[in-house]
Amino acid sequence: AHRALRLGAPRPAMALRAAALVGALAALPARAFEMVPCNATTEDCGMDFFQAVHHQFLIAQREVVVMPFFIRPELKIFRSREDGPADMTLTDLVVQAVRRGVDVWIMGWDNAASEKFLPFHQDSVYEKLFEATGNNRNLHLMLDTSRNFVASLYYLPHIKSYVFDRKVAFVGGLDFAENRLDTPQHVRPDWRLVQVQKDGSHMSGNEKPWQDDMIRITGPAAEHVAMILIERWWTYCKSEGYLRSQATRPFDAMADALWGVERSFSASKWKGYQCSSLPEPGLLGELRLSITPVGSTTRQYQLQVDTPKIQSDGLEQAVARPVAFVANGAVTAIPVRGLRGLDRALPAGLSFTVGGAAVRAPAGRDVVQQLQDGAVLRARWAPNGVEQPPAAAAAAGAAGAGAEQTCRVILSGDRDWMGVKGPVTENYQEHIKMIREAKRFIFIENQYFSTDFPAMSHECSNSHFRGQAVLYSGATNRVGEVLLDRIKRAGRRGEKFSVVVIIPLGTEPGSFYPNLRGTYCFEQAVQQVWEKEGLQSDWRDYFSFFFLGNAVSVPAKMGGPGAAFYGIFLHTKVIVVDDEVAIIGSANINDRSLNGDRDAEVGVKVKGGTYPRRLRERILDGNIGNSSLVDPSNLAASLNAVANANAKALYDSMGIQFPQGTYTKDGKTTHFFGLKGLMNLPALNTDDTFATLQYPDSRVVAGGGGGDHFKWFLVPGAAAPKLHGVLFPWSRDIWGMPKMTQLPQMFSSEFNWRRLSEEFGEGNEAAVQAGSERDALIV
Repeated sequence: AHRALRLGAPRPAMALRAAALVGALAALPARAFEMVPCNATTEDCGMDFFQAVHHQFLIAQREVVVMPFFIRPELKIFRSREDGPADMTLTDLVVQAVRRGVDVWIMGWDNAASEKFLPFHQDSVYEKLFEATGNNRNLHLMLDTSRNFVASLYYLPHIKSYVFDRKVAFVGGLDFAENRLDTPQHVRPDWRLVQVQKDGSHMSGNEKPWQDDMIRITGPAAEHVAMILIERWWTYCKSEGYLRSQATRPFDAMADALWGVERSFSASKWKGYQCSSLPEPGLLGELRLSITPVGSTTRQYQLQVDTPKIQSDGLEQAVARPVAFVANGAVTAIPVRGLRGLDRALPAGLSFTVGGAAVRAPAGRDVVQQLQDGAVLRARWAPNGVEQPPAAAAAAGAAGAGAEQTCRVILSGDRDWMGVKGPVTENYQEHIKMIREAKRFIFIENQYFSTDFPAMSHECSNSHFRGQAVLYSGATNRVGEVLLDRIKRAGRRGEKFSVVVIIPLGTEPGSFYPNLRGTYCFEQAVQQVWEKEGLQSDWRDYFSFFFLGNAVSVPAKMGGPGAAFYGIFLHTKVIVVDDEVAIIGSANINDRSLNGDRDAEVGVKVKGGTYPRRLRERILDGNIGNSSLVDPSNLAASLNAVANANAKALYDSMGIQFPQGTYTKDGKTTHFFGLKGLMNLPALNTDDTFATLQYPDSRVVAGGGGGDHFKWFLVPGAAAPKLHGVLFPWSRDIWGMPKMTQLPQMFSSEFNWRRLSEEFGEGNEAAVQAGSERDALIV
């Protein structure tokens, strides 16, 4: 069922589509981590996040866990003074920690594409970090190359998670690299950010703006995040992939030298130590035990706990050592540590022997047993060290914002990067569940919107069928389908309900067009439902896309005086529903993040309490300056009011008009962002030939582009508009619809666009009719 969902086989009827979705999700493995009580706060953008990380490094006593997408240890992104510039590096923090005796575990990744095409040359980066510590063995470094004998070419662990002493964890989209240091206001220039040489690729002396968010959690969930590294490290050291990577080191060095990788033939001493030590297994729970002796005497018993056998395949669970237990009537909490597979649930009870008696302690209630000498034993199993059992904790979180706040660490991944038996798709399942159960609103801020859904138009129908699609997507995840279904249902019933999706105006080259196809066709699909069914409400009150941008004054030394506009790269991965439940993590809305057999992802689902509301408000405080400007009961309409006011101010001062995507100067209006030049083919809209900004400059100014490049669009003599934050309305008019994208995307089943020959053009009525019939079956 899962394969049918992922591969996107023909689905002629919506009933079959729905059945496949339900069946696939129902057949997936049990979740690993439970809902547990937690405290949570949000770090909005890199400035706050790096300061929080700096503080945790300073106070760490035992262990630091770092699971980055990639790192730049020599980049100055930390501040020694809160009111000062960035003057410290990750290397500085690591060196200080290991010299204090703190174990620092850094688990990166490597695949065939990482160095040769991206390029992420992590081998030499890790070696420099190891040397900076004086080869201190408290620093543990790992480059995970996947657990299979055949190395992963393209997919990777997309995780950005960090844990300190297994008490505090950060999960989200930020890693320790270039332009992640930014503020929610995204002002350029800014002396507090990373400084680079002013040139044509860095017009303000800063790198491109970067919007991102991290959740900071304390409690058992922080230990769960650490357990991800623990299980990944142990399974990798026992895998074929590790043996392969060690055996091929000389050949890799030669290949790297030919490719021009720095220090290719250096010793890489740290690679010899990758598996010489292993992180300590995590806390599975506690045995709460008391023995009341007969009379006033005390007695000592030998206690042997049976560690639950929930480790990954191929690993051995260590046998717990017997301990002496003093019977004095007092309750003692005995920690139970062990390995835990990332697709394995905790048992409902814990077995142990004491005084020769075998006992099974259940979760959530005491077992009472009389020993042979007449002493009375009371015991209960506390999974995760939490008094309340997992099932009850989940039920407590079901009541919404007034209930106890609970967290669940959720995953995506398979054996390659997680060591699990089969694909884990918790991020996907939770997104679908939250959307289906939404009552009042859905707030999404995500780098991607690449998903499958039914469409009626010629260009958007059959988007995942190579031979029939005008706009080929390949996306098989059904987030878009379920979201569209919920919007239709609300519109038809006249419910007070809305969906808001904030996306980047432009993304990096390799993923730019999957986003554009998803957004272009989804907005069109919603609008066509209202037009086809004659709904009297405004469809924009039920659904709207937005993007982030800014306009600033430019001094004479930077090309002014005048005002400049630029888009903001959005990397956030957040969904909030009804201010009652939220997910924040590393998973994008695309197949790579959601399908479970591609990239590995980590997120945190928070239910109950105040965090979901506070997360939405924290993000909107940056996006619109003040979250109180928004009415959650009319989320889309109230955000449109702010975004449209910003758009009007931008047009009045600089002539740039959104969501139309035009620029007016001296009475002449042109398309603002052009796509002409893409593969040297003209864009579908011939007006793009005369667009103000031609491709690729259009994408860079929009906030996309490769690496850290930053360009703005300067209007000499203009005054910067007064904006409420950085939110603007998006529409498919901004970019239009290109004919073709980059060549690799044409041959990839998960990238986006393909142009058909004329025989599949306007005359393909069968495809259009099939799309209409499928759409009509949604209720």
